[in-house]
Amino acid sequence: MSDDKFEKTRLRKADALLKSYSMPLETITINNEEELDNILKNFPNEILVIDFWAAWCAPCKIFAPIFAMAQQEYSRDFIFAKINVDETTVIAQRFGIKTIPTTLLIKGGQMLRKFGGVVKYDIFKQILDKFKR
Repeated sequence: MSDDKFEKTRLRKADALLKSYSMPLETITINNEEELDNILKNFPNEILVIDFWAAWCAPCKIFAPIFAMAQQEYSRDFIFAKINVDETTVIAQRFGIKTIPTTLLIKGGQMLRKFGGVVKYDIFKQILDKFKR
């Protein structure tokens, strides 16, 4: 490998490492389109895992601890976010959310995966492992 290619690779890896340290490690709550767009803009190479939910939704309450467990395990691999569909209907419409809970995986503004309903933790892990860096 030439010195120039080596240096470019080194800088790219250093940049990715710095980004990973600045990534939110806690689940974030997205309250409007501007917040969502800022996350997508600031972390274009990271996968955003979004849980669309509502306070009155019983399946959402069942899925919440599963989502939280995944966030704990994969916090260095993905950015986890929650969006309340009753408070942010515009975002729900933007992604065609028709049932809740619905989980989206998005990278660079592009939807990678979408699934609805409650999934068991093992299934959720399998999905995340397919996209893990």
